[in-house]
Amino acid sequence: MALPSSHRSSWFILLIVVLASVAGPLNQFKAPPVLRLLMDAFAMPTSKAGLFMSVFSFAGLVLAIPGGFIFQRLGYRLTGLVAVLALVIGAAVGAVTLNAGTMLMSRFIEGIGNSFIGMVAPAVIALWFTVEGRGKAMGIWSAWVPLGSIIIFSVAPFLATRWNWQSVWWFGCMYALCVGLLFYLFISPTPPEMAAIEAAIPRQTHTRSGLQGVLRNKDLWLISCLWGCFSFSFTSFLTWAPTFLRDVHGFSLGGASFLMSVMAMLGIAGCPTAGWISDRMRSRKFICVMPMLAMLLLWPLASVAGSTTFPLVAIIIAFLAGFPPTGVFSAASELVGEERSRGMAMGVIQIGQNTGLLLGPVVFGLIIQFFGGWSAAFWALVPVTGAGIVCGWMAKIK
Repeated sequence: MALPSSHRSSWFILLIVVLASVAGPLNQFKAPPVLRLLMDAFAMPTSKAGLFMSVFSFAGLVLAIPGGFIFQRLGYRLTGLVAVLALVIGAAVGAVTLNAGTMLMSRFIEGIGNSFIGMVAPAVIALWFTVEGRGKAMGIWSAWVPLGSIIIFSVAPFLATRWNWQSVWWFGCMYALCVGLLFYLFISPTPPEMAAIEAAIPRQTHTRSGLQGVLRNKDLWLISCLWGCFSFSFTSFLTWAPTFLRDVHGFSLGGASFLMSVMAMLGIAGCPTAGWISDRMRSRKFICVMPMLAMLLLWPLASVAGSTTFPLVAIIIAFLAGFPPTGVFSAASELVGEERSRGMAMGVIQIGQNTGLLLGPVVFGLIIQFFGGWSAAFWALVPVTGAGIVCGWMAKIK
């Protein structure tokens, strides 16, 4: 059920949700463009440098199901404000510390914020948009990750070159603070129409039945596994590609970050394209599985591509990566019927997502240092992506 609202107000809600959501990946991906500076500042070897990304995701894994309960208790407005506040605090703590342990703790706090944003945004969109237009809305929102990436990959080299890596952290803090203010001003509490519906349902009964239904949904878990495999592969690539370009192909910090920005732009283009195709074909499975199949074939090519070929391969991968998010979040929202159960459904999706985000960068870094170098690391993404394709094909989604 979608709330009665004007077409314009629904799209305005989407705009605010997108701007607030961008604060998550913007702070998440501020580490890769300055990863070498962080490794030097905190004396981190290659095998452990992936922790700057993985600890961020560990928070989301820990809070996946509890976060669903919190969402049900607080509602989307308060949960969204908690999310932005966690990003502000985490970024500020990270900016002022020179201790590796404190830095990792700050990344965990930021991860809490990103986790809650990932629950709130799809639920709000599902609430304000009908099934017929939900694919387009989800496709636009799915650009939050590449959009956050392109912003931070564009500004990080400039800031780090002039004021060191701490300025990148302060930028993330201030952005989160500004969009948090917008979220507070323009995202209203639950509208009267939905409040009346929720008031008629006993909270305890709704929470218990909703949890049981979501956790027993096999297709939702299969989609979560697909999302985890995608997150493992693509986040590993995003995290280590700038270092790969610098160490193997001799790119400068600015050159590597520029390529990552171009990748993010193509990812942004892929997201609404995926939403349009999904609504036209009325198929979530197609836009999840087929792009991942193409990515599976491109991982080995990326490992052997030259300095001129690698950017082309990376751009194609980035465009394809804009498709699965739209399918995953649309399918997850549609697999559970009740509005308030969607927060719990996003919790299940985040179990897969954050497992992939947690393991991917660390495993990739370990393979680089101990098990065969860059080529072996890229090849390791093939079976992981293949497992995601199988899960998506088995899931009974339209």
